[in-house]
Amino acid sequence: MKKYIYILATVVAALSLASCTEKIGTVPGNDAFPVVTPYHYTPSSEYDADTDQRVRFVSNGKATQAYYLVEKKADKLAEIATKGEDAYINKVIAEGTQITIPAEGVFETVITDMAGVYDISVVASDGTNKTMSATTFDGIPWDTTTSIEGTYKIKNATAQKAAGAASFPAVLQRHATDPTLYRIKGAFGPGTKLTFQTIDMEGTGSKGKYTFFRIPEQKLPFTYGSYGTVSARDFGYWQGDDAYITDMGYESGIYADGYCFIAVQYYVTKGSLGYSLYDYFVPNN
Repeated sequence: MKKYIYILATVVAALSLASCTEKIGTVPGNDAFPVVTPYHYTPSSEYDADTDQRVRFVSNGKATQAYYLVEKKADKLAEIATKGEDAYINKVIAEGTQITIPAEGVFETVITDMAGVYDISVVASDGTNKTMSATTFDGIPWDTTTSIEGTYKIKNATAQKAAGAASFPAVLQRHATDPTLYRIKGAFGPGTKLTFQTIDMEGTGSKGKYTFFRIPEQKLPFTYGSYGTVSARDFGYWQGDDAYITDMGYESGIYADGYCFIAVQYYVTKGSLGYSLYDYFVPNN
C-alpha cells in the first residue's frame, strides 16, 4: 500500500492538485510537485525474504532532495495521530537516510530486519514543496533465540535435481508469536525455506513422541526444466482430504529435539514431480 501526503507552497497550488492527484508521480516530467515513490521486492538469496526487502525509490524528476525512514507502522500512525503529518514529514528529513537520486531517477537499496509490519516512508522536496510516500512491508517475526541448526535432507530425486543438491545446511525456527508455526530456513539452499504448522495430534516413533504438522501449498524458489516453478505440499492438501494426515499414516512430525520427518509432494502446474517418504530435518546435536 502506498500513500501520498503533500505540503504545498500556496493555496493555488493545492487547488490545482485536486484534479490530478491520481496521476502524481506516474509520468516523469509532467508533475507539478516532487514525488519519490518506494516499491519493495524480494531480495537476492543472501538475504532473508521474511524480514528483508529490496526497495526501489523512483523519482518523477522534480525532486532535488529525498529521505527515507523505516519504522513500525503502528508507531508511525501513533505519532501522526499525536503530532500531525507535517511533523512526521519533518522527522523523516531529520532522522531518515538521504537518497542520492541518480540521473535516471531510480535508486535501490536493501533494508533488513523488518520483523513485523513496517512502513518505509520517503519524503521528496524541490526546496519549496514536500511530499511523502510510503510502502508497507509485513515481515514475519521468527524467534532466533531458540533456533536449531541442522541439515535438511531431500529424498525425492526430482526435487534434488531441481534444488541442485540432496541436502543443505538449514535452521529450524519457530514463529515469535504463534508457537504452532515453523520454518526450516535454508531447506533448499540459501534464501529458501519450508514452512509448516503443528496440529493437536501426537504419535510415537523411534525417538519418542512427536507432534503432527501440516505443510500448506507453497512455491519454492527454483524451477524444473521448462515446467516452471516447483511447489510443495503435504499429502492432505495434495489429495484434498485431511484424513491422509490424521488417519492414513501420511503425517509429518516434529520431535521435541527438533528432528522432523516430512511427507511431502513436489509438483508443478502440469502435475506431480513425485513425493518424499520422507525428507528429514536432522539437528546437529
